[in-house]
Amino acid sequence: MKFIKKSSAREFTIIFNRTSADHWSTLLQEMLLIMLKHPWLLSAAILPNIITPAIEPVKAWVVKEVLNEISQGERLFNIAELLSYAPLAISIFVGLGLLQLSEKITNRMLDDRLYIDLQRVWFDQRGTGCVGEQVARSMNDCESARKILDLFQKELWSVLIGLPAVIIWQLSLAPELLPALLLASILPFISALMFGKWIQKYSHRVLKTVAEVGSAVAKGEKEKLYQKQEVFYKNRIKFELWKQASEITADFAYWVSLVLILLLTASGLLPILPEQVTAAQIGVFLVNLKLINKPLSQVTKVYNKVREGWPAVRRTLRPHEEYVENV
Repeated sequence: MKFIKKSSAREFTIIFNRTSADHWSTLLQEMLLIMLKHPWLLSAAILPNIITPAIEPVKAWVVKEVLNEISQGERLFNIAELLSYAPLAISIFVGLGLLQLSEKITNRMLDDRLYIDLQRVWFDQRGTGCVGEQVARSMNDCESARKILDLFQKELWSVLIGLPAVIIWQLSLAPELLPALLLASILPFISALMFGKWIQKYSHRVLKTVAEVGSAVAKGEKEKLYQKQEVFYKNRIKFELWKQASEITADFAYWVSLVLILLLTASGLLPILPEQVTAAQIGVFLVNLKLINKPLSQVTKVYNKVREGWPAVRRTLRPHEEYVENV
């Protein structure tokens, strides 16, 4: 690793940005190698994330079958007739529940193991410095850096498996609604990507001020401690504001996209939906729209996690480097 001499603020920024661009892929490769040190635990964590999104669209099929029965004619139904679907519905939801439990436990095991590994990597090259600051960095920086790897153990599989599964089930149940389904999912996905640079900016500032608070505690500097705590508080609120704004905007855009589809169809400008739809088709569409929105929302959350965690990755794997915001 080549060390950089800080001759001036402008010169340092230019040099640092150039070297950062040269080896960001190296940092990512190092992170992946840390994760691959635990192949069996990684496999156990990934497997439920592959199975669950593949079978979740079965919910849409159950909805269609029930609504088809109910919407045929105007006859009354006995409770016993509806109960005939109970064993199938219960088995599906119990199976999904067990998979979700397995996913939560194995992910927690892997997350904690990666956290420990990153602390050890940081410790081996931490250098000298204030003890309080180093303790803070060993905890906060390593935890934030670990979140980058969520992409490879969870959200990636939700997209690669879940998205095609929803599309295939929609084609088999109501193919005429597929264009509307895809169009309705695009706006929430794009809208959530607008906030990434601000999330990364304030994530770095939060990490920096946490370390400064630790340093002030270790040195017994009360005035500096109070000052840095206030700075941390403001940066934390700003970080949470931009992060939550990203997710809330995506949820809001979900309903906006539905309204736009209805307006385009009703006006005749872009008749995406059929003029007449059955109750079963509406049920399938709404269930699958929610399912297809899930992997896409996972992508936006991963994007936010990458933006949030990347400053910590550099601070963990290259603790001797200075980080310059480039937002």
